[in-house]
Amino acid sequence: MDIKITEELDNLLKDNGIKKEEIQEIIDNAESNGSKLEAIDGDLCIAKGCTDNLTMYAVYSPSELVDVYAHKMSILGLTGGELHDVEYDDSSDWKCVKCDEIALERNVDMTYMGVTRPGPGLVCPKCNEFYVSDGVAKTLKTAESILEEKRA
Repeated sequence: MDIKITEELDNLLKDNGIKKEEIQEIIDNAESNGSKLEAIDGDLCIAKGCTDNLTMYAVYSPSELVDVYAHKMSILGLTGGELHDVEYDDSSDWKCVKCDEIALERNVDMTYMGVTRPGPGLVCPKCNEFYVSDGVAKTLKTAESILEEKRA
């Protein structure tokens, strides 16, 4: 699947040190194995890819890349442990394509530089795959910067 990348997103990729090829690979992998979230009311998808120290997300439609974001924090799992029965209001606007389950908005434990804190995530209740939104990723970037400054 070839995705069109606007000049603005190309600049965003460069600013974040992410290569177009990495994003294309994330999307190709998501399309081939179904490991992605799909908007319930539209044709947008979120795919992710992880390296040793970075989780990258691609938000895309069938024809173009819509957004790219990343964070350095590692997601350890659900805050408080196992996923319990949840009520309707925990549902998100996304569905796990692989499992055909509505992703749930749940707190997950995230860690970076020895500091672990809970934060909001999107979680598939069946495969336990974790995602964060672009807004959460921006908050994580700020927290990462603060931790890096304190470490320096």
